[in-house]
Amino acid sequence: MDGNEFVNKLKAENEAILAKIDEPPISSGIPKSELLATLVKMALKNEIEATEIAAEWVSTTPEIHAKLALARHAGDEARHYQLIEEKARAMGISLDGFRPLEPPSLVLNYLRKLTTTPERIAAALVAREAMGGRRNVQFLAFLDRIGQRELAALYRDVINPDEDRHHNSGCAELAELAGSAEIQQAARRAALGLLETGDRVRSNALQSTGAPVIPGC
Repeated sequence: MDGNEFVNKLKAENEAILAKIDEPPISSGIPKSELLATLVKMALKNEIEATEIAAEWVSTTPEIHAKLALARHAGDEARHYQLIEEKARAMGISLDGFRPLEPPSLVLNYLRKLTTTPERIAAALVAREAMGGRRNVQFLAFLDRIGQRELAALYRDVINPDEDRHHNSGCAELAELAGSAEIQQAARRAALGLLETGDRVRSNALQSTGAPVIPGC
């Protein structure tokens, strides 16, 4: 199959896996307002890790268009971090001593093991951004329910549209790069590995925090 056919098939496979996120979570009974600080810090960690890995890859990506896509991705995620941080401080959430890169998540550790551009694009831009978008739809609904209108507006008007653009950019880049069966197999493995790792992180976070949802990247 050609690159476009492969990407369309991969997107469908990813969506079938990600449908699990749409299953109603088990309610913990913890007041939603008490979870907000934890979830905001989780969102900040996601954003800075996405910035970190994209920035790390820019210098080792030989394909110019892919290099530029990763550079734009790093810049957007850094901007998201700053915007969420501003909202957090305005809401009175203390970030004193908060070090979002310590320790690195399982997702960041997984991404750092990928060495080829098709694998990196498939995992970080195609799979992770699809996963993040799905999670953020739920996180946005949570913010609306607890009356966090300003943070909800930030996700609705800035972050979620950016994540959709990252995903679409990644799909276009992967279609250009994945011209052979060998490359396609490696890209599929990378995407599946990312989704499996992300699902473990999500399950652990839901269990440890009692949160009904968690934010995406």
